[in-house]
Amino acid sequence: MPTILITGPAGGGKTSFAYGLLARLRDAGRSAAYCKTFSPTPGTDDDHAFAAEVLADALGIAVGPSPRPLDGDVAEAAAAIAELRRQHDTVIIEVADGSPVAELAAAVDARVIEVRAYTAGQDWGVAADEAAGHWGARLDMLVINAVPPYRQDIVSEGEAESWAEVDALVIPESRVMLAPTVAQIGEHLDAVWPLEPVNADAIVERFLIGGNIMDNGPTYYGRYHNQAVITRAQRPDIQLASMLPQTTCLVLTGPGEPTEYVKAEARERDIPLLQVFMPTIEAAEALDHLIDTATPHSLAKVRHYAALLQQHAAPDWLIG
Repeated sequence: MPTILITGPAGGGKTSFAYGLLARLRDAGRSAAYCKTFSPTPGTDDDHAFAAEVLADALGIAVGPSPRPLDGDVAEAAAAIAELRRQHDTVIIEVADGSPVAELAAAVDARVIEVRAYTAGQDWGVAADEAAGHWGARLDMLVINAVPPYRQDIVSEGEAESWAEVDALVIPESRVMLAPTVAQIGEHLDAVWPLEPVNADAIVERFLIGGNIMDNGPTYYGRYHNQAVITRAQRPDIQLASMLPQTTCLVLTGPGEPTEYVKAEARERDIPLLQVFMPTIEAAEALDHLIDTATPHSLAKVRHYAALLQQHAAPDWLIG
């Protein structure tokens, strides 16, 4: 595959797509490199940092130099990409809003993938025409991210002429991609770790308040996977009952500390413990806006998005 440049509006899912595509390429046995060429925060860009610090080792990819400022030199960026291209089968370039995208695409002769988030009421036939008109023959695909289940047929609904000129990939919305990690929950709540942190990268899709229930533990706490249970620190009975394979972590609230027995069970099962010194309801309310802070910087999310690509994208495009 030639050099691929991923562009699109902010918040559309460019980074998730780039990471997922890298994982699919590596699964197919292709050598791959990632390069974010320009950034509004070049010295502290989180996307580049996660790729360099986590994905380079986990996926076995190469990562290009740190991003340049948005008004950085295109020739320098192109030279760095050319060096990566000489050593790897595929180079994935991610570009930020406000950077010289068209100039860079021409300089490295890249195929372009435009990634956009689904928006209700958007005429996607018009969007396809706009993308084709802007990129011409360089446009490889228009990706529509986070599409609700009832709109999965968006490409085939009365817009055949528009789509005839543009390949489209519809990626369904996913609870996993919006889920925080255990570490992000701890940071958001300013929590302490009663034990050494474990599985901090694990994702949490649901929060469940542990209380006095009529059902037994497995019946109540075994309904959902990837859940965090919020309960008082002084309720070891609830804590132990909730330590099931479905539970990702426990958030302990209020005064006191978990008992040694609870700590021992948590260690044995590799279940993270977070503690916040506030009432249970207050802790639950503090999590209300956590979804707004979700990022793609999780290996579990990278693997999940790669699985979405495997399911919804044509295999010959991904590895051809």
